Amino acid sequence: MPVRLIFFLNLCVALVTTSVAHAQSTGSKADTLQRDWSYLDPQTDSVAGISLHKAYDLLKGKTSTPVVVGVLDSGVDPTHEDLKNVLWVNPKEVAGNQTDDDKNGYVDDVNGWNFMGGPGGDTYEFGQPEITQTYLNLRARYDRLLPEQVKPADRRQYDTYQNAKKQFLQRYQAGQAKRTIFTDTTRFWQIARAIQQQLPDSATTQQAIRGVSLPTDSLAPVVRNLLADTYFPQYGPFGAYLTILRLNWSRFRFIVNNDTDIAFNPDYHPQQSVGDNPADLTERYYGSPTMKLPKGSDLAVHGSHVAGIIGAQRSNGLGIDGIADNVRIMSVAVVPANGDERDKDVANGIRYAVENGAKVINMSFGKRLSPFKEQVDAAVRFAEERDVLIVLAAGNNGQNTDTLRTYPSARYADGNVARNVLVVGNSAPPLTDKLVSRSSNYGTQTVDLFAPGTEILSTIPGNRYARFSGTSMAAPCAAGVAALIRSYFPSLTAVQVRTLLMESSYKPTLLVNKPGRANLRVPFGSLSRSGGLLNAYEAVKLAQRLTARK
Repeated sequence: MPVRLIFFLNLCVALVTTSVAHAQSTGSKADTLQRDWSYLDPQTDSVAGISLHKAYDLLKGKTSTPVVVGVLDSGVDPTHEDLKNVLWVNPKEVAGNQTDDDKNGYVDDVNGWNFMGGPGGDTYEFGQPEITQTYLNLRARYDRLLPEQVKPADRRQYDTYQNAKKQFLQRYQAGQAKRTIFTDTTRFWQIARAIQQQLPDSATTQQAIRGVSLPTDSLAPVVRNLLADTYFPQYGPFGAYLTILRLNWSRFRFIVNNDTDIAFNPDYHPQQSVGDNPADLTERYYGSPTMKLPKGSDLAVHGSHVAGIIGAQRSNGLGIDGIADNVRIMSVAVVPANGDERDKDVANGIRYAVENGAKVINMSFGKRLSPFKEQVDAAVRFAEERDVLIVLAAGNNGQNTDTLRTYPSARYADGNVARNVLVVGNSAPPLTDKLVSRSSNYGTQTVDLFAPGTEILSTIPGNRYARFSGTSMAAPCAAGVAALIRSYFPSLTAVQVRTLLMESSYKPTLLVNKPGRANLRVPFGSLSRSGGLLNAYEAVKLAQRLTARK
């Protein structure tokens, strides 16, 4: 998201609109306008939904068993009106007694675990990108090694480090000028006033600000471009905009200087409060059973939204109905609200969910580097051995992941492919050339199917609801259907459920806009392994046929 848009949204001035935010808060009750478009039927409703209502008609009178779904994400609000009654409860743990009653290594883990929290539940909201984490964690090990000194077993990690180092140093050096202007605020305002003198006393434009002539000064272009990036015509005259900046200086500095203060700052160590050693991959028992949710923070927003899609309590007269009607949501916090997740936390999070009974795990996150991929791979294999299905978001780069590396991945470092990982792309409501989201990743070898992930209404902390878009929303849609199948047809294995969801997908014969390239149309079936859209009704029908044979 562009810096100027972030600033505009965070200042919340005058004419902010939900369309630029890709989210809509709806207060304590969700509105009814198309809130369940993703549950409609493609053939009878002419909307690219998953036919969930028809699936439940087919399941009437049938019994189900509870299924635990591990939500590996940013955390889940345990007090939300639509989630609190569907949370997983550890039957062997006594809340708050400071004792590991079930001897699983995690004290007081009643509803799950927070791998990013300190002992009291304080959780860092702003993490760093994997570029920075990789550079800092592996610098001591690899920085002075020549390529010929690297052991074959370490080659992939060494190459990952060199890639991260190059990118980090470029970003760090590029931020030096910005660091200077926010240190020398007197000079910042001198340049800002000089720009104001050359602009009209009326609303201006980003282009006009960039066109202002300034004296030779290495800092002047930096200030000018920064002010242009963060200006919106709704602010009015440039002078009025500068007044807004003065009144909101601390917030402005935090937002626009995030990359230098946090993302690419080698002296920023958000994980210190957790108490683990980031470079020690053998550590498993760190973190907290709780997560404090300060008002106004982004903590648990993403994870709560994902959890609601999967299993918000159905038919309770509140907010929304989740997809699966007999699930227990296990919150496993491994993804910071801002920044990249650590491989170490992801691997430990998968193992925690598996060891504590999850049969489906949703992972709506991704990144471009994975320094400790082998550890994540081992955890995925651990899940496969114990019959656990992992549902993974395909990512939002609008690119072909057959050629673009993203992590986590269903493909192991050794080239083999996990049989228990389902990768999901993002589809939109219309059964037209706009069926596939422009931002969704795709790939006939790396994306298994598409599912609704555009303008999806779900739960966020504080008994609120919001519409978000992305493969982060498509993955829990598929995870919810997977949980539904495993609940009503418990004899089916994780691998069978993955195959079943792909084989039962709806396959419209449409030409669609290729993600990332709106002017190029391609067959919808050419964008994923199955060539289809998730369909709960057809999945239930196929599950019935499969189990009837046994």
